[in-house]
Amino acid sequence: MRYSKQREAVYNVLLSTKSHPDASWIYAKTREVVPNVSLATVYRNLSELISLGKVKKVSVEGFAERYDANVCSHAHFACEKCGRIFDVDGSRFSVNCDMSNVSRCEITFYGCCDECKSSMPD
Repeated sequence: MRYSKQREAVYNVLLSTKSHPDASWIYAKTREVVPNVSLATVYRNLSELISLGKVKKVSVEGFAERYDANVCSHAHFACEKCGRIFDVDGSRFSVNCDMSNVSRCEITFYGCCDECKSSMPD
């Protein structure tokens, strides 16, 4: 695949955050570096980065698709109130599977994040 200034900018935007942004956030941040980039170009480059294994798409029920440049094996926690997504360290849970044909597993925990929980009335 040929080098692309836009793809590099999109990837660097994702590398610069741990917030699991959606495409519109990535688009806005990429425009700061490449002002003439289009939303379609951002989507196309996200797809290419996913196919190259450099980015993962994080699907969370009820919210826009999110993207993660951390492609190491890890789970996510999704806040059902605010929609934020957090990485979950693999040492905090375990998964056992005796199926030999499984190539990967995506785990998302759902609940209320600490910030939303603390803002809720008692």
